[in-house]
Amino acid sequence: MLAQRARPRLIPVLDVMNGHVVRARGGVRENYRPIACPFSGSREPTDVAQAVLKLANANELYIADLDAITEKRSVSRATQNILNQCPVPTWLDAGIGRTDVLDFPETPHLRPVVGFETCHKPEILLETLIEPLRRPVAFSLDLKGGRLLGNWRAWGLDGDRDVMPLARRVIEMGVRALIVLDLARVGTGTGTGTEPLLRAIRNEFPDIDLIAGGGVRTWADVDALGEVGATGVLVASALYDGTLSGHNQSGE
Repeated sequence: MLAQRARPRLIPVLDVMNGHVVRARGGVRENYRPIACPFSGSREPTDVAQAVLKLANANELYIADLDAITEKRSVSRATQNILNQCPVPTWLDAGIGRTDVLDFPETPHLRPVVGFETCHKPEILLETLIEPLRRPVAFSLDLKGGRLLGNWRAWGLDGDRDVMPLARRVIEMGVRALIVLDLARVGTGTGTGTEPLLRAIRNEFPDIDLIAGGGVRTWADVDALGEVGATGVLVASALYDGTLSGHNQSGE
């Protein structure tokens, strides 16, 4: 009989845009609107960050700096403030490929995320993996409706559904943390829809940190992702809506 997998850890997500933490849904960024701290009503990004850490009972963050991802800017001041005031391990997607990891703050708890959406060629990932601070690096398999969101041709892939070959390649390059995120599912509460892909990755690579996100609503969703091999789960809307809390987890 196979041993039961441990329940994945919750990783609260902050989408930062125009100086605010925004509510993401479906990857339609022009429709994202600022959100407030559920405890105090404050719109200060650091207050929201501290609140989601408490809600998830977590000691780890994920930040998507949407200005850097979409507009070729460096890390925003709002993101830097969160990093300064919340000294927990923080995965940061700030558009590596449009920006440069060397422009990231020299914060020891920052963990760069290389997203396929902005990483237009393999050399960018290699440069990030050998950055001087040698921080842990994650690669994000950015999907939208199950299709790769990025320049798959430059990676020598056969099509925008050629996800497993991409996963193999980045792991062979040295990536030890892999994020699987379908932007079409973000904020919808309909589940990630990536369970078959996660299972295939876990079966082939049993030792990587495999993080899933997009559409997670309840602990049943978290447990389903754990059953297919996820070790971490990105959560945002479920925390604000109260359908998921780190304080009610039983692991049963």
